[in-house]
Amino acid sequence: RAELYKPPTSEELSQLKETEDLFHSSLLRLQIEELLKEVTLKETKKKKIDAFLHDINSLLSALPETPETELTDQAWLPEGVKVPFLQVPFSVKGKFRFVPPTELKVVGSYLLGTCIKPEINVDVAVTMPREIFQDKDNLNQRYHRKRALYLAHIAQHFSKEKLFGSVKFAYMNSNHLKPILLLRPPGKDEKMVTVRLHACPAPGLFKPSRFYPSKNNVRTAWFMEQSTPKEGANEPPTPHYNNSILCDTVLLSHLHFLSSAATDFPGMKDGLALLKVWLNQRQLSKGLGCFSGFLVSMVVAYLLMKRNIVKMMSGYQVLRSTLQFLATTDLSVTGISLAKDVDASLPVLDDFHQAFEVVFVDPSGLVNLCADMTASKYHQVQFEAKRSMEILDDRMVDGFQVLLMTAKPMLRAFDHVFHLKHVSKLQSACRKMQLLNELMDRGGNYVAAALPFVVSLLARGLAGRALLVAHSLPQIPEWPIDAEPPKHKDVGPLTFGLLFVPEFAASTLEKGPQADHPEALDFRTFWGEKSELRRFQDGSICEAVVWEADTICQKRLIPEQIVRHLLKLHADIPESSICYTGALLESVIRTGQESSGTGEEAMVSVVCSYDDLSRKLWNLKELPLTVTAVQGVHPALRYTDVFPPIPMKPIYSSHTRIRPKNLLLPSEEKPCPAYIAPMKVICHMEGSGQWPQDKEAIKRIKAAFHLQLAELLQQQHQLVCRPAVTHTDVHKDGYVFRLQVAYHREPLILKEVVTPEGMLKYQDTEESRQLEMETLHLPYLTSSLHGLQQQHPVFGSTCRLAKRWVSAQLLSDSISEECVDLLVAFLFLHPAPFMPPSSPQVGFLRFLDLLATFDWKNNPLIVNLNAGLTDADCTEIKSKFMAARSRLPIMFIATPKDQWSSMWTQEQPSAQILQRLLVLASESLRTLEEQLMDPLNSPDVKVTFGEP
Repeated sequence: RAELYKPPTSEELSQLKETEDLFHSSLLRLQIEELLKEVTLKETKKKKIDAFLHDINSLLSALPETPETELTDQAWLPEGVKVPFLQVPFSVKGKFRFVPPTELKVVGSYLLGTCIKPEINVDVAVTMPREIFQDKDNLNQRYHRKRALYLAHIAQHFSKEKLFGSVKFAYMNSNHLKPILLLRPPGKDEKMVTVRLHACPAPGLFKPSRFYPSKNNVRTAWFMEQSTPKEGANEPPTPHYNNSILCDTVLLSHLHFLSSAATDFPGMKDGLALLKVWLNQRQLSKGLGCFSGFLVSMVVAYLLMKRNIVKMMSGYQVLRSTLQFLATTDLSVTGISLAKDVDASLPVLDDFHQAFEVVFVDPSGLVNLCADMTASKYHQVQFEAKRSMEILDDRMVDGFQVLLMTAKPMLRAFDHVFHLKHVSKLQSACRKMQLLNELMDRGGNYVAAALPFVVSLLARGLAGRALLVAHSLPQIPEWPIDAEPPKHKDVGPLTFGLLFVPEFAASTLEKGPQADHPEALDFRTFWGEKSELRRFQDGSICEAVVWEADTICQKRLIPEQIVRHLLKLHADIPESSICYTGALLESVIRTGQESSGTGEEAMVSVVCSYDDLSRKLWNLKELPLTVTAVQGVHPALRYTDVFPPIPMKPIYSSHTRIRPKNLLLPSEEKPCPAYIAPMKVICHMEGSGQWPQDKEAIKRIKAAFHLQLAELLQQQHQLVCRPAVTHTDVHKDGYVFRLQVAYHREPLILKEVVTPEGMLKYQDTEESRQLEMETLHLPYLTSSLHGLQQQHPVFGSTCRLAKRWVSAQLLSDSISEECVDLLVAFLFLHPAPFMPPSSPQVGFLRFLDLLATFDWKNNPLIVNLNAGLTDADCTEIKSKFMAARSRLPIMFIATPKDQWSSMWTQEQPSAQILQRLLVLASESLRTLEEQLMDPLNSPDVKVTFGEP
């Protein structure tokens, strides 16, 4: 037989690998094809949209002209239409009259065939005639106001037409300098498409050199409403203002550029659809400074120009290549340009870097496509791209499901989230930070002006603690044409997300430079009164900041102290304007004895006492057999007990010390005896020929061991013990540990059955299964989860929150503690597309999402404890699961030691209970996320846990 078997050659192994890769790639291709069918616009809808666009074109050319008036004289507009622009200051030079557009051209993703459902937007460039402009319209928002008036006149006439179901205004990407007009068809087709009208200047109207990043086009005297400018004052550059005008001049050239790139390149269309889905799932594609679909299209075109992508590539290859580029290229440090011909008169990349945080220059060499993006937002895109590449390269993860089908809202993606409730407070931040130049550049938008500085302030303060400091994208909703345009404060609360480095996030010390170093002054200025001199163990005297925190829960909230302190000190933002929702849920697992702790300290104490007892058992003398292993099975020993045991400490009086054993007895003050919940510990004894082979005899030997363990622990370590037939209770450090002796062959002996024919065979019995559970599987699970707690310190608290919630739904009798622990363990061992949780709250939210969204009917939940399963093992589990689905539990959880039976869910939950659990999880998640994302109303998270 040995001669018949030949190990596979390297060529055969290579062929097997290729076959496996082909299977995975084929499956992925099928999934991608189905997704593209789902998001692509159908031909029947295109015909309707084309007809709608034709009718709009006809109406635009028939619009009446208006007489010329001063820009500030807007009496010609009827009361039912408001100018979609914040005219502050109102006074401005210039004249305006409406003349029908010279050209109407569809631009953007619709013509390229790269727009995706559910929101189909068709961008239309409406070219304003040259005759409505005058010299110096580039100055002081004159162009922007003419643009807004032009759209207002169109809106006035279109609002009377039956062709439109709705006519509304909006800001393009929430940039208040760029209003657009939204047109939708009537009736049931209203949600089919949104046509966005962009007013743009006639070609050649402005000299490009007027809008270089270093040029000024907003005069300080006009912006500050001063009668005369200050003598000798230099005007600051207005790069964002300049960029906003330049963007309107290149709409058609961008269309031609992308059209050329997409020619004979079907993979580009598919790849862009996938990239847009990827961005949408991460909430990166909407709002001021977003990574829009247009921007990612230009990135793909850039990669094509640089030959990082070729036209033979599939959509999936385009996705991978683009993510790889984003993951490895920091545009906030090294910008890129699409301009092919280098003109010496054009600004260079360094000029753009001085004016903008993120740089990506368009083919004209004039426009920064990332002008409104903060460095923080780009770093978030970069981080997501890196994480996505890791997931795509991991064969154990379903990359399609994780990357393209799983949403990543901020509450679940970041460990801590906090809100700036009143963005109007950023006005005072602009004053404190002296951001007048930025305000002028942003047209008075104090949110856009202050946000980059606030984020960089937080990033510096949390350096070393936070892997990522991100912010939500300010979004202003559309509004009716008869309403005043939204003000800057109407973006609503700003949300910030912190993704922690678990090892350092809870550090109480911020060590600075030595006192005599030049950097010490900068450190003191940054931290203010919190900074103080401290002598360290190495003898150095350094600046340092020490944060007050006693319990583990308080240490997790040190970032909150940092955020509140820095925003108050440097941005003049009061604490009352900050709603920090990082640990609101932890209040439901606080124990009665700890007003500020969550019971974690109690379990640390339990584990320390257990470890000491284990050492004592290992070192016992005079035992006939050696103790080979001591394994705890109680939830407290894996840090997941909702209400951990409370130690009965010795009591001291002025005269005598009451011995610990007396604490267990009733007294006059407390006539009821004290109850201490025992914690089971399995004590494995070595195998030996001295063990009998009869199950009743084994039980008697174990009873003798229990008696001897109690005697030896009392003699050698002075521990109070109470032996029984099935166990020995040991009172130590105020806790009671219940020792239970185990013999490794006992489960096998319990399986022995003699047939009527006298044959000996082995089959599972209820008694053998129960013993295996207690002495083999439960100790393995406890030790594995104990190890997981050492890697991820919030694992235990997340489990306790999950169990607390299950109990609040009155389902704790229908789903075992071990099952909940494994569900939570899955979130830490297989966190994709997220990072492992570093706060109990985000772990709990993901637990609810896992329950609500996992396909329990068609998939096993594989929890790879201690990395004990290979890729081949997981594939085998999935295939066998599908083959035997009807005979398996409704909730199937596989682990390395339990691949086929799902022992922790064998009996429960039932199908009805699981369905109820999913509904409750979905509703609880929705309610919690609504509360946590609504800082203006005090969140009452305890309602989800059934508390008043």
